[in-house]
Amino acid sequence: MAALTNNGIGVAGVAYSAKIMPLRVLGRYGGTDYDIDQAVLYAAGLSNNSGTVPSKRADVINLSLGGPGYSTTSQETFRQARNAGVVIVAAAGNEASDSPSYPAAYEGVISVSAVTIAKTLAYYSNFGSSIAVAAPGGDTTFDLNGDGQPDGVLSTAATDASGSIVSNYSSYQGLPWLHPIWPV
Repeated sequence: MAALTNNGIGVAGVAYSAKIMPLRVLGRYGGTDYDIDQAVLYAAGLSNNSGTVPSKRADVINLSLGGPGYSTTSQETFRQARNAGVVIVAAAGNEASDSPSYPAAYEGVISVSAVTIAKTLAYYSNFGSSIAVAAPGGDTTFDLNGDGQPDGVLSTAATDASGSIVSNYSSYQGLPWLHPIWPV
């Protein structure tokens, strides 16, 4: 999302001058609605159980996570963040289903489905009445543009397999840009 541009290497982010506020809400074995709610409250500059708030709240909260369970508590958290002036965007889900996925299906959250390079619904993307907008999500099983690369979304990546962090680029599918929470 915020990859540098005009540097002669790699890819350019669509918001390359944005400031990122990375907040991890899921661990190795997942997480809970509570974890997500607390991060949303924090990012929105609202009272949360950490007892702290950032020096500048996020203008946009971007979430690439979800599941089938509706929570009244979480709906209230997202309502509070929206009332604080925060725009909230969430991935619609990658289950090829018309069942609502949360947080994307909460009232006030912009739910984003995935399309391919051909501008058709990606085979894995959720769809249905809770979707607000579609965005490039890719389909790495094809190379429709003939560039020799899978038709995913080229993204910055890194590995520490050698013991040192080595940056690289990878093609992903499933709205990989919907990860950070950032202030603009």
